[in-house]
Amino acid sequence: MACHDTGVKRILFKLKTVFGYDSFKSPVQEKAVIEIAARKTDVFVSMPTGGGKSLCYQLPAILHPGVTVVFSPLIALIYDQIDHLQNVGICSKTINSKMAETDRNAVIKDLHDPEPTIRLLYVTPELAATSDFKRLLKHLFDRSRLNYFTIDEAHCVSHWGHDFRPDYRKLGNLREYFPSVPIIALTATANKTVQEDVIKSLHFRSSFQSFRSSCFRSNLYYDVIFKDLLTDALDNLRNFVLSSISGSIALNSTSSQGCGIIYCRTRDDCDNISDKLAGYGISCKSYHAGLSGKIREQIQREWMDGIVKVIVATISFGMGVDKASVRFVAHWCLPKSMESYYQESGRAGRDGKLAFCRLYYSREERNVVQYLLKKEVKRQSLVITCHT
Repeated sequence: MACHDTGVKRILFKLKTVFGYDSFKSPVQEKAVIEIAARKTDVFVSMPTGGGKSLCYQLPAILHPGVTVVFSPLIALIYDQIDHLQNVGICSKTINSKMAETDRNAVIKDLHDPEPTIRLLYVTPELAATSDFKRLLKHLFDRSRLNYFTIDEAHCVSHWGHDFRPDYRKLGNLREYFPSVPIIALTATANKTVQEDVIKSLHFRSSFQSFRSSCFRSNLYYDVIFKDLLTDALDNLRNFVLSSISGSIALNSTSSQGCGIIYCRTRDDCDNISDKLAGYGISCKSYHAGLSGKIREQIQREWMDGIVKVIVATISFGMGVDKASVRFVAHWCLPKSMESYYQESGRAGRDGKLAFCRLYYSREERNVVQYLLKKEVKRQSLVITCHT
């Protein structure tokens, strides 16, 4: 018991001195951190957006000498996480295809050191299958410096997940090569079927532990607007945006200013909505794959820094974005699934203050989504048939 108490005290000490928190966000988060820190088994964590999933592996990563490898779906998300960790004094790096060779070599050199300074190494799942990366992992493992494999956005592992990626599923091969290294899988959106598929695909040990938090967030206010019944849908959107970020409908909210996200299905919709809102004097820019990577990065940075108040984007924007003052998320189009909608709308109100999530519904949108879902069902059926 004394040993356990000492371990918990050390965890709480690091929570305060490194991350700046006096306590955990929830009992579930605390229990997950303590279990992961023990390094005795695999752990599955499902917490709502803003519930503190990242801390569940980041805090344990600094309690042991060695490296935690984090598999993350997007390079932009990886750099966001690294920036946050560097700001609190945790040495975190990445290896990816967009790095300069000198930067890449510096990371690899540090990882080959008997005592690496890097505590968390972020990579995409595509890198895991390369022979060079496997050799690097083996080198760490042979020196007892490979602490955890962390799979962020773990729903991407599952055929039944809303963002399935085949390279995520291949991460299950890590258990064969490194059977003693604990695997930590984290997601905000996993129903029972997805969770079971993730656990099976990653070859979790039978002793694995699972931690789940309720998806309910009392500070988010949801409503649905029937677009077909509106005389001027865009005017309704404009009023919603202005009132949300000014705080005039924020009831008891102490925040008088904020920002927001509007999701559209197509690039043209993003540009059109952004242009029209900008014409009303709203600080607004569009974000989609039709823009260069450099421009997208600049727009996201301006939004994160508060220079741009509203970003109008396709669903490619937002995964892993940690901005506390998002006062609204509006969907000008229908999402493809409840999981997608939960994750996207959940980017509002991460500071715990009141925020608004509005969905604009129309028959035309319903028909489009129905068509896309039928195509997706056929594709998934084909993928599963090929794998079986």
